[in-house]
Amino acid sequence: MRKRTIILSVLGGLLCLGIIDGSIQRIRANDTLSGPIDLAGVKLLAITGRASEIEISADGEGKAEAVLTGTRHGWGAIWRSSWFGRDCASIGSMERHGDTVTVHMGGKSDALAWRDFFWNDADDCTLSLKASLEPEAAVSIRQNAARMVMTGDFASIDLVSDAGDFSLVGHASKLAIEGAALRARLTFERITQSEANSISGKMLDASLRFLVPTKIAYGVEAVASFVDSALPNTPGAKPDIRIRGDMVRVSIR
Repeated sequence: MRKRTIILSVLGGLLCLGIIDGSIQRIRANDTLSGPIDLAGVKLLAITGRASEIEISADGEGKAEAVLTGTRHGWGAIWRSSWFGRDCASIGSMERHGDTVTVHMGGKSDALAWRDFFWNDADDCTLSLKASLEPEAAVSIRQNAARMVMTGDFASIDLVSDAGDFSLVGHASKLAIEGAALRARLTFERITQSEANSISGKMLDASLRFLVPTKIAYGVEAVASFVDSALPNTPGAKPDIRIRGDMVRVSIR
């Protein structure tokens, strides 16, 4: 009986330590990893690396700055020890060089660490970028996967992502989106009649909405497609929309 009591006490103590340690990790995970970085005068924001959540505005409201944060989640996070676990801070980075800011979300290590056998992605570090740019800045995104929400006026948006969920409310003079599996929801609040939009993906779900009356030119090249457009195709008009893919669903309003 005494032996059993000792064993249960030890296990209980270890569990309590795990809970406390896990709680500390959760608090640390919500800390700022990089920034705020001043984005005044920045003409290009370039983002690369692993999957992340991105929120970018370019509406001229508020202070122009960027903040990178990380959150560890999953059931395994409670067991992750700060003694040997890698925290979110070692994954992401953000730097400014002149009028360009580069954000690197990190990537998987090429080396297989012993902890991978035990944790095996049971807990993940999700990186989140929140940036407020000055109007007419350019954005470049190269990531494995991303959830992106963008608002405001952009000079250009260049996106390449294997799997992406992209939303734009505002305006972009030039828009290029490419990936394997993509969902794109574009709402144009104004038109300059010079827009060029290119959207391509093996599996693509795209919706485009124009809040002001306009003529558009569009073309869809796909193995299988469903196109629902309330606007007629006017060759030579701008905005010009080119859509390519294997399986494509498009809505234009």
